[in-house]
Amino acid sequence: MSPIVALHCLVIFGTSLISATTVTWLPNSSFKLPDSFKDRKLPCSKQTVVFPQTIVGSVEIASETKVGGFILPEDGELILEGLLSFGADPADTNCTEGNAYYIDKTGSSWNQADVWSSPKFNKATPDSDRIPCFNDIVVFPKDTKTTVTLPSLTQYVKEIRIGNDSFTNTAEFRDHITLHMRDDTQQFVVNDYSVIGVTIGHPMRCSQFGCACQNIPLEIDCSAKFCPKPECVEPIKPLGFCCDICGGYLLFDADEGFDMKTFGELVEGIAGESGKNDIEYYIGFTPEIPFRRIQLVVVDKGEYEGSSAEIINSISYALHDHWVKGHKVAQISGSPLYKAGLGGKIFVSMFFAVILTLGALYVYYYKIPELRIPIVSRHMPAGIFSRFDRRSDSVVSLTRRDSVISAASRSNTAFRNPLYNSKRGRVQVTESASVAEE
Repeated sequence: MSPIVALHCLVIFGTSLISATTVTWLPNSSFKLPDSFKDRKLPCSKQTVVFPQTIVGSVEIASETKVGGFILPEDGELILEGLLSFGADPADTNCTEGNAYYIDKTGSSWNQADVWSSPKFNKATPDSDRIPCFNDIVVFPKDTKTTVTLPSLTQYVKEIRIGNDSFTNTAEFRDHITLHMRDDTQQFVVNDYSVIGVTIGHPMRCSQFGCACQNIPLEIDCSAKFCPKPECVEPIKPLGFCCDICGGYLLFDADEGFDMKTFGELVEGIAGESGKNDIEYYIGFTPEIPFRRIQLVVVDKGEYEGSSAEIINSISYALHDHWVKGHKVAQISGSPLYKAGLGGKIFVSMFFAVILTLGALYVYYYKIPELRIPIVSRHMPAGIFSRFDRRSDSVVSLTRRDSVISAASRSNTAFRNPLYNSKRGRVQVTESASVAEE
């Protein structure tokens, strides 16, 4: 991982190293949310996505999206994050042909998952921290039709920008809300107690270990969150996540000597020593109240290969009891799905291969019957099918030539002595005359 990524992971912590980060409202870019479509289902590879004639704002389409095609709007903006796949995917068996109608839905709540975007977010960032933090600049894009339900619990931000207007204190923002209460373009809905729920430019209390995103974290609304199928065996779910993921996380209570910056350098060093530049990680406080533990989340950048799980193991081993007060929890997901059960599959394949080989040998040597084709043998030269006959012309017999052996008494076990008719002839044994005279 590069030092730049590491800085993004640590930006919300130290009291002196924090720099302002822009967090942008993206309800118009919720292409991957089921609620953005008429049938509340994401389009599949055999379906054509039909956009409305006009889109206010922009629609962000994630990489590796698979659809049959697009019917584009006459006015609007599509943001493509990476490669797209057009056309039916044979592996997409649960997909039916037809149209998927995209709805330009601009109204969402402040604490809804996937409605905020920021350069500091990565795959390892929990949903609980994918919201504006106390030192962030909140941006609502210009000319965007927006209906925002403001939080019920006070959230701190550094600044709010609505189009060309900038608000650096809460009073100015409250006046703007009152003035545009009936505005069809931008509406901010307060809670039942008429409390705005957002405080601008107010300092926030930080612990000795650093600053959390918010003093009072919001409960994230995961109802519209799309969770893809994890690419691993036994996925994990770190605190603050809406979905199960592949990777690993480390969770512990920090002792008095814990330093967030030094811990980040430890994580960066181990990741570098392992030669793993294909991971992303996040270090932060858990959203529990009143307990705020330290949580490290590590995931693979691209397709899950298990690199993140290996690094969590290394960090957990290196940490031991250092900086840890009480128990330490480390969890990692299993192997990638395409590797799952590979050893068992090889064993089963080899087992059946051995059984088939032994069976074939047994049948060949012991169970092949004699193959007699009398009709064919009358018209075919002798010897063509001899390989299928258990007897051959090389049979040897020990019987006498002048012996009379009936057909019934002839046995297949008899054999002919090749020396019996040799050129040396038979040895005649006769009694000499001298013996007879005696």
